[in-house]
Amino acid sequence: MPGTRTRARGELELVVLRLLWATDEPLTAREIQDRFPGRVPASTTILTALDRLRAKGDVTRVGHEQRGIRFAATQTEAEHASRAMLNALKTIDGREAALLKFAGNLDARDADLLRAALQRTPTAAPEAATAS
Repeated sequence: MPGTRTRARGELELVVLRLLWATDEPLTAREIQDRFPGRVPASTTILTALDRLRAKGDVTRVGHEQRGIRFAATQTEAEHASRAMLNALKTIDGREAALLKFAGNLDARDADLLRAALQRTPTAAPEAATAS
């Protein structure tokens, strides 16, 4: 049925990003479509997702028209996840409560990883932390 959403909002963009993260080389829209798992979207849908990801700064265009435009992720999957978590913290007033809730929901392994990372990472100056 035309106009019916078959994926959750943002799911298509996430699949496209995962395909780009899974390769060392930039991909054309056709190559992304060929590697797409499950129900394959139309090429125009892939191009729309790539345009949206470009507008967000998540994807960059590489190459020339004659040889085919290729696309590459602008950051790693870990950098993308980190940015998403930081952006979520910036949008709420209860930052401390959110951090405590997040830390409380971690399993033991993830809590140990976070603890070790915090011990290795120098803390930011107080004014830098509140300026965000």
